[in-house]
This record gives sequence, C-alpha cells and structure tokens, in this order.
Amino acid sequence: MKRAHPAFSARSITSAILLALTLALASCASLHGNLPLKNSGIKVGAPAPDFTYPDKDGKWVSLSDLRGKKVYVFSWSTWCRCKEQLPALQKFYQQYKSDRFEIVAVASDSQGFKWAQQYADRAGVTFVVLADQNNELAAKYNFVATENGFLVDEAGIARMSVINFDIRNQAQKDELVKLMNTNFGAQPQPVQSKPLAQRISEEESLLARHPGDFPKRLDLAELYRQQGNLTKAESTLREAVKKNPGSAEAHYHLGVVLYSEGRPDEGATEWETAAHLAPANYLYFRNAQSYRDPQRFYAELLKK
Repeated sequence: MKRAHPAFSARSITSAILLALTLALASCASLHGNLPLKNSGIKVGAPAPDFTYPDKDGKWVSLSDLRGKKVYVFSWSTWCRCKEQLPALQKFYQQYKSDRFEIVAVASDSQGFKWAQQYADRAGVTFVVLADQNNELAAKYNFVATENGFLVDEAGIARMSVINFDIRNQAQKDELVKLMNTNFGAQPQPVQSKPLAQRISEEESLLARHPGDFPKRLDLAELYRQQGNLTKAESTLREAVKKNPGSAEAHYHLGVVLYSEGRPDEGATEWETAAHLAPANYLYFRNAQSYRDPQRFYAELLKK
C-alpha cells in the first residue's frame, strides 16, 4: 500500500521552521567568524570513526582505505552555502597534495551526485568526493549541520575537529596546515577488510539468530545497497519500518533506496516522514525540502 503523505500539525510545522532557522544560522556560519559549536564533532586523539560512501563512479570508498595518509574530511551539502568553499579547497589541494595527504569531501545529500557532482565540476575538483545519502556521517561525527572539517592522521587518529570550518578563514587554514605538517608518530596498521559477500552472509546469519536486532537490520540493508541489490535493501528496510514505525532513520534509509530505484517521490515522502519523526534533525528536513523545491536551492544550475 502506498504511504500517504505525512500530516504535519501547525505546531510541528512551526517548530520545524523555528528549528530550521536556528540551525541555518549555526550552519555555514564560519564566513562570519562564528566560534565552533561546543560539544560537537569527534574527540581529538581518538580513532576517527570509519565510513564508507560511493564516489561518482559508484565505487565505495572507506576512510580506512586511505590509511597511511593524512586525510582532511570536509563535510558539506549542496543546499548549503558551504559548497562555495569547493573552489578554495581545490586551490588548497593543488598547493598541498602529495602521496601523504588527501582531501575527502563528503556531501550529505540524499540525492547522491545529482547536484553534488555539478558543483564539484564547476569548482574543477580533483580530490575525492563522496555522497552520504543516508546522512550517516552526522551521527558518526556528531554534528547537526554542515560545514565541518576534520583531520585524520596516518593511523586513523583524529587530529582536528572543527564545526563551521572554512578553508577561506586564514586562522583555521593555518591551523590545518600546521597539523598536516606535524609528525604525530603515527604507525598505520593494515586494515583487514572482509569481502562484501562474506560480510552480508555473516550479517544475515546474525539477524536470523537475533531478529529483534534493529541496528543489524539497518546495517544489512546498507550492505545490500553497497552490493547494488536494491530489492533486498528495500525489503529489509520495509521490515525495519514495520517493526519500528517510529524510527526516523529507517524511514530515511528507505527513502534513499526508493530514490535510487527511480521512485523519487516515494523516497521524498519517506524523507519527510523521517523529518516529522525527528524534527531536531536539520539534515533530514533540508534534504527533503531541497528535493521538493529545487528551484529555491539549485537555481544557478537549473539556468543551464
């Protein structure tokens, strides 16, 4: 049965608008010299959480794949003015790129590369660009809005975590360069990665033994998506939604799969449901909004 569009009460709409306005002021604010938000980001000196997202060619890339290099992770969104950093970031990359340094720009964008690649192309980007369609990095790296910067050393240890980082801010740029040139004595260890098919088989077995393990169900759906098996990903997520209809995360992930299957309106409805269930999640709200109103967010691209 086709899901009906979620009914938003006047109170929930008002709350969402007020929240969006508040977070919009907090996000993309480094141009005005705003101080980093407290209690956000990842712990410096601790291992940086690993992540795996696709590039424009469909290759899934993990942070751990770059072990042995210092990696600057830039979190951005196409609907945020943080995309304006891309040309400056490319200039920075041309100046400092080496076999010991890489930039990974992770776009929190439920539409994948539809808009993100266009902005990357306009900026002449040659560094790694990945699409986090599930908006998972926000939870892993503890932020509620973009733009943010993180430096990870050769051993995978976080050495910088700045909310509202802007490469055009000279003080922030100088600090990044200083840390890039610091020898932390990191000894990178080889990462043992199991084949995707084996990981799926193991997750399926675990879930069969523990059918109530909700996080495992979401993990398995994501592995199916990495495998390109969207049919299994969808059925797994529909089961997750059935078991936990109040999970904004499950609805959002289902929306990404539906979008990827060529059913974007159904996907957007799931994103709106997630935003309704988790009104404090600015990323859910903005991604759903930018899909419904592309003219508002991507007018310069639509003029072409």
